[in-house]
Amino acid sequence: MGKYQQEWKTLLQKEEAFQDWQVRSSGGDLLIRVPEDTDMDLLKMQFSDLIGPMAPLIKSPKTTLKFYVGSTKEADFIFTLN
Repeated sequence: MGKYQQEWKTLLQKEEAFQDWQVRSSGGDLLIRVPEDTDMDLLKMQFSDLIGPMAPLIKSPKTTLKFYVGSTKEADFIFTLN
C-alpha cells in the first residue's frame, strides 16, 4: 500500500462523519462499504464534496487513487482522484 493511499484510508477511518463506513485497501485502490440504507445516487453526486475538505490534509505526493464505493460487495460507483 502506498503512503498516499494509507493517508486517505487513515483519514476516512478517523472521520466521525464516516464512522459507519468500512474502508479497506486493495492494491493501489480503496474499497469503501457504506451502510445498506445509504442513498447511493445521492452519495455518488456528493462524494467529491464529502472527501474534498480532507485533501489538503494529505502530505504525501499525489498519485491516482480509485475509491470503489458500494453498499454491498460490489461497487455502486468508482470515484477516481487524480
